[in-house]
Amino acid sequence: MIDKTDKKPEVLIIINPVSGFMNLKLMKRIIKEHFKKAGWISHIYLTEKDTDYSSLIKFFIDKDIDMIVAAGGDGTVASVAAGMVNSTVPLGIIPSGTWNAIARHLMLPFLPTRALALMTGKHQVRYLDLMSIGDSLHAMNLGVGLSARVIKTASREKKRKLGNLAYYGSMIKQVLGIKLTRYRIEADDKKYRGKALEIMVANYGVVGLNLIESLFEVHPDDGKADVLIFKPRTILDLPAMFWQALIRRKKRGPKFQQLRASRTIRIETVPPMDVQADGEMIGQTPVTITVLPRCVGVIVPPTNLFNF
Repeated sequence: MIDKTDKKPEVLIIINPVSGFMNLKLMKRIIKEHFKKAGWISHIYLTEKDTDYSSLIKFFIDKDIDMIVAAGGDGTVASVAAGMVNSTVPLGIIPSGTWNAIARHLMLPFLPTRALALMTGKHQVRYLDLMSIGDSLHAMNLGVGLSARVIKTASREKKRKLGNLAYYGSMIKQVLGIKLTRYRIEADDKKYRGKALEIMVANYGVVGLNLIESLFEVHPDDGKADVLIFKPRTILDLPAMFWQALIRRKKRGPKFQQLRASRTIRIETVPPMDVQADGEMIGQTPVTITVLPRCVGVIVPPTNLFNF
């Protein structure tokens, strides 16, 4: 009989090889060397277009894996987190995407060597909320309107070549030609109607900037999702909208409205609109979101290194 105290800890590392500007060969070497020196057994898997994260992760969780690491952008991290719901295994993150909103929000190191040192060194585990949308789970946000149109026009090839610039041209075009869409929202049995440029259901990672998310009071572990409704009729309304939302921090007004739900959110639009979640297109409205409170543990820096 093997004494479990003599068993080396094991880690599953899931790498998105086409994420951001990653040098895959270098990334694999850095990861292998770090965990080998730390006394861990590592299992590295590269994602493909139709990778079944949930089956892969469940297989290793059932084998008593000690840690799972996601190396990639926000979509990769969110997909891996979705496969770990309600498990006791912590998630480590190596940010290597275009924007890395999750890592920015959690103040994680961007240098792979530092991110790895955090996982096997001094850290804490923070339990974050997820959102269930149809048959899939998502970590950060869902957008109807502007964000979905911008993401739809930014191909993977453009993002690899241009990075964040891939989004800006489309965003400017969308903002210059503002089109409002009629919506109906039901949040925890309360109903709302109106017209909007963008409806965002934010769990965290709105733009990956803690200051902005703090002003909106969007938190990743409060058991709630925030609905941010942006309603400028023309480009001239944008300064007033941002003043109301970010400076005066008013939750309800003619240009901006913020709702909060702890159970479910349903969004309908006329006409049906494209929907993005965590930076990926997932279909069209109507869409229903269910909040899953504090169901994934993520490795973050010790509390005394940052404030939320």
